Amino acid sequence: MTLRIILAFILTLAVSMTSFGAKDPDEYHAQVILANGDTITGYIHNDLKTGLKNMFSKTGSIRQYINIGDELNGGKTKRYSAKEVKEYRILNPTEGYPEGAVCASEMLNSPGMFKPLRYVKGLAWELNRRESGTVLRWDVWETTGGRNSVSRLVPAIGVRFKGAPAAFIVCVNGLFNDWYLCHYLKKNYPELHEAWDQYYHQGKDAKAHRKELTDNPSTALLFYEEFLLNNPPLNDETTD
Repeated sequence: MTLRIILAFILTLAVSMTSFGAKDPDEYHAQVILANGDTITGYIHNDLKTGLKNMFSKTGSIRQYINIGDELNGGKTKRYSAKEVKEYRILNPTEGYPEGAVCASEMLNSPGMFKPLRYVKGLAWELNRRESGTVLRWDVWETTGGRNSVSRLVPAIGVRFKGAPAAFIVCVNGLFNDWYLCHYLKKNYPELHEAWDQYYHQGKDAKAHRKELTDNPSTALLFYEEFLLNNPPLNDETTD
C-alpha cells in the first residue's frame, strides 16, 4: 500500500470521526448477529484503531472489522472480525431500506498481484438478495493516472451468484467493470461465460444491457435466473 493511499485513508477517517457527533444517532444504532447466532444491539463506532486495522488487514479496502458499544459516544466497546459476524442491520429505517440497511459478512473477490481469484471474508452492504444470489456494495481504491495521481475510495458493486465462491465486481464508481467475473467464469463455467459475454459484450443490445446493469445491478441476477431455466447453477461455493 503506497504512502499516498495511507494518507488519503487517514484523512477520510479523520473527517468521518470529526463529524460523528453531528450525525443522527440512529445512523449508528445497529443490531449485530454473530456467526454463532448471538445478537448484540448497540452503536457502531468508527474509531481510529478499527479504521487502521481495516486498512492494514491485507485486503485492500474491504472492511474486516466493526466496533460496537452500548453508548453512542464513549463507553465500553468490543471489536469483531468479519469471520465472527453474520451481518449487522441499522435499526433506523429509511425510504430505501424500510427494514433497515444490512451490512453482510460475505466472501468477496479481492484480487492480488498474480492472484486474480483471491477471496476474503469481508463486510459489504447488501443491496438485494434473491434466490439466485446477492448484490453487494463495498469500497475500492481508484487511482487517477498522470504525474499528480490521486487515490480515493469509490463504491464498487458486486454480484455473488448462487453457487459461486464469492461476490465479483460488475461496476466501479458507476462504470461497468466485469473483468474478474469474466476471468472466473471463463475458467470455471464456460457455458455461463459464453452467455454472459454474448449478453453484455457481443450481442447487438450489449451496450444497452451494460447500461441497464449500471443503473440497476440486480438485473445481473435476472440474467442468471434466465440462464438457470435451461442450465445447472454454479457449484463452487466456499465454506464461509
